[in-house]
Amino acid sequence: MLKLVNKIFSLLCFFLISNYTIAQNNITPLPDGVSIYQLDNGLQVMLIEKPSLPMVGINTVVKVGSAYENFATSGMSHMLEHLLFNGTSTMTQKELYDSTDIIGGYNNANTGEYYTNFMMVTPSENILEGMKLQSAMLFDSVIPDEKFEKEKGIVLEEIAKSLSKQNEQIERNILSIIYDGHALSLPTLGTYSTIENMERNDVYEFYKNYYTPNNMTISVIGNFNSEQMLDDINNLYGGIKPGIVDQDLKTNLATAFDICDNYNAGKVFHRFYNGENTHLQLFFELESPNNLEFFEVLELVLDKNKDRIKAELKKKYGEQIEGVEFSTRNYPALNYLQASLILKDGNNLEGLQKSFYDLISQVKFEIAKETISTESIKTRTKFLQNTEKPHMFGIYNASLFAEYGIEAILSSYSGKGYSLAAEELQKFELSNYFITIIQHPEIKNEGRTLSQDSEIKVKESDGQSATIISKQTRASDLLAIHYLIKNKSLLESKYGKDAAKIWHAAFGKRMEKPEIQKISAKYGFTFTVNDNPYIPMDNIYLSPEFGYIRVEGLADDIDKAVKFLNTQMLSFVPTKEEYENVKGESARPSMMGHGNMVKNLFDNKLNSILYEEKATQSEKSDLDYADFLSFGKEYFSPSNMIISVVSPASSNNIEKYFSGFISKTKKMDNSTGFIKNYKEISAPEKIDMSGGGEQSYLYYGFQKEVNKEDIPALEVLSFLLSDEIIFDIREKQGLAYRMSAGINIIKNKAMFFINMATRPENVESLIPQFPRFFNKDFSAKVNDAAIKKSVNIYLGRMMFRRLSSINQAYYLGHSKYFYNDINYDTNSLEEIKKVKTADVIRVINTYMNLENPVEVYVR
Repeated sequence: MLKLVNKIFSLLCFFLISNYTIAQNNITPLPDGVSIYQLDNGLQVMLIEKPSLPMVGINTVVKVGSAYENFATSGMSHMLEHLLFNGTSTMTQKELYDSTDIIGGYNNANTGEYYTNFMMVTPSENILEGMKLQSAMLFDSVIPDEKFEKEKGIVLEEIAKSLSKQNEQIERNILSIIYDGHALSLPTLGTYSTIENMERNDVYEFYKNYYTPNNMTISVIGNFNSEQMLDDINNLYGGIKPGIVDQDLKTNLATAFDICDNYNAGKVFHRFYNGENTHLQLFFELESPNNLEFFEVLELVLDKNKDRIKAELKKKYGEQIEGVEFSTRNYPALNYLQASLILKDGNNLEGLQKSFYDLISQVKFEIAKETISTESIKTRTKFLQNTEKPHMFGIYNASLFAEYGIEAILSSYSGKGYSLAAEELQKFELSNYFITIIQHPEIKNEGRTLSQDSEIKVKESDGQSATIISKQTRASDLLAIHYLIKNKSLLESKYGKDAAKIWHAAFGKRMEKPEIQKISAKYGFTFTVNDNPYIPMDNIYLSPEFGYIRVEGLADDIDKAVKFLNTQMLSFVPTKEEYENVKGESARPSMMGHGNMVKNLFDNKLNSILYEEKATQSEKSDLDYADFLSFGKEYFSPSNMIISVVSPASSNNIEKYFSGFISKTKKMDNSTGFIKNYKEISAPEKIDMSGGGEQSYLYYGFQKEVNKEDIPALEVLSFLLSDEIIFDIREKQGLAYRMSAGINIIKNKAMFFINMATRPENVESLIPQFPRFFNKDFSAKVNDAAIKKSVNIYLGRMMFRRLSSINQAYYLGHSKYFYNDINYDTNSLEEIKKVKTADVIRVINTYMNLENPVEVYVR
């Protein structure tokens, strides 16, 4: 029988792990649609009904990761994650991939220190088939010998990619010191040596030991019936025999903190990484607190003091100080606080170390009740936001599931732990025992369609008001507002470069002011004013053609929430101090440096060959404050905005809420002021040069002028080609970790291409292969089944991009701005559905003859 664990928060009275307790009176009702169960074989299940989503995601967390490994098996959990995609006793790898594609599914996994997480997301009507595939992978994988070496190659490529990132190098240096002697000191991916020497039979024994139902937790999010879903889980997962899990968690080994005697005798470690700045880092051991929220509250207090500490250091050490950062890490093996100074050079390190410690010691570890209330609201908002992204829910929460159980997830929703954490923080004292790590720069030689059950309506601008697009999603708990701000490039050409970026940043800073946060927090608002390109899937990249502000919050009181936003935007006039502060920050490069010099060299060379970019240039060499304000009057005016709102409110109400959002300036005509086209490529182009580094970067392609009516068929052909090329190079040969291939179309020009990174030793074998992928013989591989698979892949991916309310709002605004048709996006997807086999074969015969190739190789 199934055992109902409890549908109230009483289990939150204890986190079910040692050292984590919660007050006995902390009982709160479960969120709507949430239920929790345990199957007879030990499998734990959390169901979250979300009727507003058109898809369902099932995330299975296996409680095994790199912390369960040893130095001979480092990387085995991650290697096994890859291997489970290589076939079962009844399906080959290709059949597994095809079976996922045919149902429009997304099947992926990721590995951490204490977990391996498997996610399967499909349209709601196909989730049962997706669960069959996932359960087969988890319990019936065969790990074929013939795939083992290939998968090693892929993981080695992934390691090479990670090592090209400065942040990864810094992190590896830290972990190798702090957790010296522990499996946590080694990277989750493993090392070149451990992967190259790994044996298939050892991995298979590892698989059979840990992949048992009593070592797993399942979460399901989306549009489903809980009773039916529970029956399906019991049928597919509940019949698997539980196992005796032999855990090798090394929690009692000594760490680097055991060598600290006192403040003066704390050990100093020196490491080098491939970057520009010197990092002076102090590490303090933290005892296990009574609430996990303690770590967040501690970071909040330190972040609040960050600017003061930086300013005090700059008074004494000047421009040597680039930045100050604080973070915490909590693991069963060890918790610690990390304080980092980012420096321009390695001078005065001893004095900087003492000054930095003294300033941190002066921090008053206390936090206002209002801030605690704000954080509680934020956690509820974040929980609801994450439930709109079933493909990411498992990634966000896998570590909590594995380390602290389902109850920790529910605690993060309630937010009640913050008050208790704040009380605990008042007793916190910073230790004078700490470790110092100095990281120096390396010495270098210079030289699918949206849901149709929603009401969507447009209210056109009357010349003073904004264009308002409203989409009603009755089952949603969130308010998502996307402000698309037009004429960006045109106005920047008039007033000054980067005016929009600086204006957006200044607005974001204004929204962070305590007096505004006090009100904003009531609505659970989060603002995105300038994009972070490192967040996958949910980010929409900032464009020269328009600016945007994204606002997400709770839909509890939409009327007051919108009135608050209207007031803030209409009254926003940056002070000169705000302007100068933000302008100065935008001029500085990123302190941590995500740069990869070889990749940047490759991108610059490739872009110079492929694209002609014509952007209206600014008449001014610099943006002064007066011009900045003049820019804002025209740019940040309601009549220059397309506002898309996705919420439970009706269109009539949304229009009423924005009725007072009126411009003081005249209406502008739409003009992007920017054109980006492919260059005409009428002769072969080739660049082959040395770049050095862990990876080489390769591009091979050719250009064709295409007819507009052929574009849907070319889109389908692109996915067919992508599947063929990537499967061959990555899955068969193991010569890449991430790569792209297919057809990219801009206006009437199409580029057939392969773009990839690989280890330098693979380059000579890859380059001769590229031409064979592009020829008319490919039409023999095109049939109805392949077309259906390709179309479902495309529609499934497009559906991913449109899952969250804020992304739906973006696509509505984008369609209106560029095509004057809010249905353009959905209609384009419908055209893809109509593509037939004959259409794809026709475009193959018309366009797929290779001529004037473009080759860019940076080795």
